[in-house]
Amino acid sequence: MLKKIMTLTILIGWSCGVTQLTNAQIVGFGSGEGLPEFEIYPPTGDLYRYRSQRHFGLFLVTSEGIILVEPTNSRASSWLREQLDERFPGLPVRYVIYSHAHNDHATGGEAFADTATFIGHENMQKNLTRPAEDAPLLPRENLWDTNQDGLIQETEAVGTALANNFSRADTDGNGGLSRAESWNRQFGGSQVPPDIYYSEHAKIMLGGKTVELHYTGRNHTDDMTVILFPEERVVYTVDFLTPKRLPRTQLHGGFITDWVKSLRQVEELDFDVISPGHELPGTKEDVTEQREYLEELVSAVSAGIDQGRTKEELVETILMEDYNHLVEFDLSRALNVEGTYEMLISQ
Repeated sequence: MLKKIMTLTILIGWSCGVTQLTNAQIVGFGSGEGLPEFEIYPPTGDLYRYRSQRHFGLFLVTSEGIILVEPTNSRASSWLREQLDERFPGLPVRYVIYSHAHNDHATGGEAFADTATFIGHENMQKNLTRPAEDAPLLPRENLWDTNQDGLIQETEAVGTALANNFSRADTDGNGGLSRAESWNRQFGGSQVPPDIYYSEHAKIMLGGKTVELHYTGRNHTDDMTVILFPEERVVYTVDFLTPKRLPRTQLHGGFITDWVKSLRQVEELDFDVISPGHELPGTKEDVTEQREYLEELVSAVSAGIDQGRTKEELVETILMEDYNHLVEFDLSRALNVEGTYEMLISQ
């Protein structure tokens, strides 16, 4: 199918809608530990939330078909396809909306490829293209490449996101990760490429209902889509905005100063409930809290850099204690400082 790049607003035939999340939908949200591998939660109106372990997606049922947000992975999407066919016979998935190109959210679309049009931000196109084998490391990766050989050895990866499953990521077995191998960790997989790419804003209309797609700039990635269900006053956000939880670990792959601007744009949207790709739902107050946390973090780290302080010194002194009530604070506070430092000095 011909891939199309479209700017500004896309009006797509058919229609859609959403609903507020109820207390019943909150049950079981979080780590997924001790719960079934997959679940569909009771809807508010026609909007359902489904879970695959710690990952959550949404689907909106309309009179002309279903709009799915996030296929997640092949195992989850195969299960979901069976569930949708059984529960909603005669209503195929007409649209699949990607939040971003990372393979823990965007794989598995093949389960819906026979009926659906796939939509994502235009930056997904480049992000789904594997870099050349001799492509240079990214600026932040260069900080880790202490011997400057253009590869990240396992000893250099200690303390970074690349340390996880290093040997599996080292596909050529030479003991070092190239830019292409690092890319493969996050983007490699079975993603069905979007049929339609949008630039700033897009709108899907199906069965009398509407879903809005908003690009709020770079944050966790540079291809992130925020999905708004205006009638139901629900917004779907992934990875860069998880209510009641710190951003995870070293903020690997993120764009820290743009991240704050992105959160400000989400604050300007008209909604009541955040339905995130991980953990618990939240409200607009949670967006403000996340934005204020990152603003204070960036300000403190920037000041420390200007004073010539080391990363280790900043980790010991930037404690962010006003936010110690947030989930995973003990896990991610120090790593957030490290990641912010690395992004600021490498940008």
